[in-house]
Amino acid sequence: MNQSETVFQYPEEDPLGRPPVVVARAPHRTEMDAIRMILAEEGVPSLVEQDHHATPPDWTVQVSEAAGDDARRLLENRAAMASHIDWDAVDVGTPPAEVRSILEGAERMRRFNTVVRVAGTVVGLTMLVLAIVAVLATLLT
Repeated sequence: MNQSETVFQYPEEDPLGRPPVVVARAPHRTEMDAIRMILAEEGVPSLVEQDHHATPPDWTVQVSEAAGDDARRLLENRAAMASHIDWDAVDVGTPPAEVRSILEGAERMRRFNTVVRVAGTVVGLTMLVLAIVAVLATLLT
């Protein structure tokens, strides 16, 4: 073998050839997409995947092994900065009319759902009592 030939490196020796590492895990994809966007802002490529081996299945954010420590440090720094924000003092302003109408509709939907749940429970219990009375009447006659 002469000096000009390059030696093949196996993927185990190449940090970019190793499997990705999980830097965050949550039950909902939206949380993981937010973390992926934070990492993308800082130039750390990441991937959101579902971990089907977990019970129940979780969503994960994965980065290359070479970027794992940087990604963890970056997320810890963001969490530390966010912990100092007094969210009760944050003024988000007046919501637009279309958002207000959606919120008002959500309140009406919540009331409707409550009425349906209560009515369904009452009807179900009434049917159960009538069924017991019918069984007793059949046994006694």
